[in-house]
Amino acid sequence: MTEDCGYDPNWWKAPKAASLERKRRAALPSATAKPGDAFLIVTEGQVTEPVYFEFLLADLQLYAVRVKVIPGFASDPRHVVRDAAEQAQKQQEEFKRGRLALTEPAKFDHVWAVIDTDVAVRMGFWNDVKQLAAGRKVKLAHSTPCFEYWLLLHLQDTTRGNLVNGDAAKHVVKEELGRDYSTNEETARQAMPLFMPHWPTAVQRAGRVRSYHFDAATPDPANPSTEVDRLVRTLNDSAPEHARKTIP
Repeated sequence: MTEDCGYDPNWWKAPKAASLERKRRAALPSATAKPGDAFLIVTEGQVTEPVYFEFLLADLQLYAVRVKVIPGFASDPRHVVRDAAEQAQKQQEEFKRGRLALTEPAKFDHVWAVIDTDVAVRMGFWNDVKQLAAGRKVKLAHSTPCFEYWLLLHLQDTTRGNLVNGDAAKHVVKEELGRDYSTNEETARQAMPLFMPHWPTAVQRAGRVRSYHFDAATPDPANPSTEVDRLVRTLNDSAPEHARKTIP
């Protein structure tokens, strides 16, 4: 009879489980910002986008001393990228000259341009936009065909193929929401609370849409798609811990 020396035939299960857990954690999106980081977000839209981010930043308790959201110089996304780069450079210059308030950051840690792709694709200068952003160190939170697709993901999980341009996308959002949302600033402010509870879900949906287009080898920029979720994740990472949302 063999003496029992405490051998456990299942000894391998615990190390394997630990290894799988490490891999699972490694696959999760890593933090892209830290609390206190300063953001500059320049939007192509003059109403919908600035109002949306105003409400989002309030939800995350991120305030203007660290985050500035301003409408871009013009609707051409190239102008928006240039405007973002120039605003970021101006911030550093004003700091060196001692012209900033004590609450103002010396520089922006994150510079983003929130833009649409429909005109750039139709007019054939989308690659120019990407190259310009890379050269100016401006990150693109772009949506195809437009920002309304990001809003639509707050309401439904879809890769619908009838969003042929910005006008079509705006019509679909208005239809799904059951009301207007962007005629003017007052209308936008009344409508945005309807979207806000669902932005973490929109982030997840945008990631799934990106995976869908990757698997389908859809040419860039995929229609419909959005990269606004990357910006929103980064903002969430920078939020105070008590205000931060858990997004898988």
